[in-house]
Amino acid sequence: MKALVFLPGGIGDVLMATPFIRQLKKNLQDINLTCLTSVAASKVLDRNVYVNKIISFDYKHFFKRDFKKIYELWRKIFRKYDLIFMLNKHKLFNIFSFFLGIKKRIGFDRFGEGTFLTYKIPYYGRKHEIFYYLDLLKALNIEPNYEDHKMDIFLSEDDTYFAKKFFKKYELEKKKVITIAPGGAKNVATDDDIRRWPVENYIMLIKKIKRQNIKVILIGGKEDKSIEQKILKEVDCLSLIGKSNLKQSAAIMNLSDLVICNDSGPMHLAASVNKYIISIFGPTSPIEKAPLHKESISLWNPVGCNPCFDLWGRYPKNCPYNKKCLKSITPEIVFQAILKLLENKKLMN
Repeated sequence: MKALVFLPGGIGDVLMATPFIRQLKKNLQDINLTCLTSVAASKVLDRNVYVNKIISFDYKHFFKRDFKKIYELWRKIFRKYDLIFMLNKHKLFNIFSFFLGIKKRIGFDRFGEGTFLTYKIPYYGRKHEIFYYLDLLKALNIEPNYEDHKMDIFLSEDDTYFAKKFFKKYELEKKKVITIAPGGAKNVATDDDIRRWPVENYIMLIKKIKRQNIKVILIGGKEDKSIEQKILKEVDCLSLIGKSNLKQSAAIMNLSDLVICNDSGPMHLAASVNKYIISIFGPTSPIEKAPLHKESISLWNPVGCNPCFDLWGRYPKNCPYNKKCLKSITPEIVFQAILKLLENKKLMN
């Protein structure tokens, strides 16, 4: 049986799908599994032992009505699969699936958007995305194991060596280390930063951390360079922003004592290596996307207007309340969460 997992989206979306992919493959060992995802997110599936093939595609072509690119994708997958799992809920993708010559089309119905699917699960956004993805296994009479929700990322020896070499270079092996991802959290489609905790707060937090004789490493992509500059101008710390790829960053997190981040791709990367995490939520709901493992704290303050992301991912382009949901989570609140997690880690070790 050949199956296609249609998964456009960001790093976090793909990582949250890995428990579904793993359980699907373990229950149907003969299934040949292809994952279709975005170019950036495809990197996290590299070396995944449960995936036979990866197809990367810039799904913005759908919204730009770039029919040439869409046709090229259609030719690649037309009548080549026995079933397709549509993990994105958008009606455009579900309509596209109807014309692929695939008899079984399994996905979500978000208030009528799943019309063209042959098996659909109502989507209301009231539970974690991982559990929604696992629900799709029922279409093949597979009972999901909701306790088996760890996200997968497979690091290479080179990724691990990169992190170990960095820790050795700066003599971090026997020191407490906190990795911070102050950037990320951009909406892939609209390129905004509404989910980011203010950089000024990160600066104040890092100063508090350093007073405890704890080393700080910054990670992020090249697009986070402006944030890096603001932080390094005010406080001295190590930075790998723009200098490490996704998996190298995950390896750095794996060696760290704790990770602090926004609701972002790096948050899911940290969860995939089972690290102690403090994630900061504002306009989005932690119920849907926060790390599920016990070694994490998700900070979210309901201020009356949040979450303002609706089921379709829509939100006010300019926050009329000056991001008070994020700003109400002060550096001191995050710092106290750090102390709590470090104490828990000490007790467990």
